[in-house]
Amino acid sequence: NALALSQRVIGLYTLTLNISTFQLNSFARNALSQLTSTFDPDLYEDFIEAWGTHIITKSLIGGMIEERAKVTKCFLGTDDRIVAGCIPFSGRGPTNSSCAYYADQTQILSTRRLGGNAEIENDDDWRRTIAAAPALLQILEMIPWNDFVTDETVKQNLRTIIRYRQRNTDFVQTEAVRHVDTRLATCIP
Repeated sequence: NALALSQRVIGLYTLTLNISTFQLNSFARNALSQLTSTFDPDLYEDFIEAWGTHIITKSLIGGMIEERAKVTKCFLGTDDRIVAGCIPFSGRGPTNSSCAYYADQTQILSTRRLGGNAEIENDDDWRRTIAAAPALLQILEMIPWNDFVTDETVKQNLRTIIRYRQRNTDFVQTEAVRHVDTRLATCIP
């Protein structure tokens, strides 16, 4: 079996900060002032853990419906795009007899809503609640913390810890994909 994922984004608006007039609040300024010229991995890791690696300056806000389905992995000689179009996400029924076969081989595992009132199960009713409680859907632009520091040594220390964090995250994600791939049975011709 394989896992299929559907994400239907309902973007309400793009939130953009004016970078030319942007100023850090007193908490952020205080946190940055605690960073030392001598690289202390624990201190810098604590900063990144609390404040992240970047400040988001442009983002997409709204709602999203995410559905996961279990799909039979080995449809020999079949184009994956055709099979993907037949997965009955959002209660979508098969569009033709070929699709009906593939749809019967899938099972919707979960439906999750981001933004709005996630407890509402009806899509139309849920959509009406998104404006009152939107979610962050996508980061479009961001600035690294080191851009807000004048001390060159602290700036370099921040670059170092940010690169380390990004490489570590990439490694963890790659290992997770590798782990899933090894657990999936290969198709036997």
